Amino acid sequence: MDKVEDLELKISKFLRAGILVAGFFILAGWLVRFKWSENPFLRFQHYERTSFFDMAEIHFMSEDWAFFLSYSGLFILISLPIIRVMLTGILFFKQKEKILGSVAFAVLFFLLLSFGLGFEI
Repeated sequence: MDKVEDLELKISKFLRAGILVAGFFILAGWLVRFKWSENPFLRFQHYERTSFFDMAEIHFMSEDWAFFLSYSGLFILISLPIIRVMLTGILFFKQKEKILGSVAFAVLFFLLLSFGLGFEI
């Protein structure tokens, strides 16, 4: 097997493992958060607009670890495509495909920029 195929196989195994880990964290957070004595949908009757950082601070102060389990799984899940684009760019540069590597890193830059512009402080 040649080096490029070996790297692509490693990337795909990494992504597969990342999906499983993210799914485990999200499921564990949901199961810990789920209360068997009450209707879990009652808290969705009223919507309050709260920034992510304020919500994280509230859950941290109340030691709501289920929130952090779920959101860490979501963070892992969102970061997988970012890592994939970065590894693809590295792979292109190793193959001496400078144009495709540059395009991959441009995509990575705009992907990170779009995430940064989406944060509300």
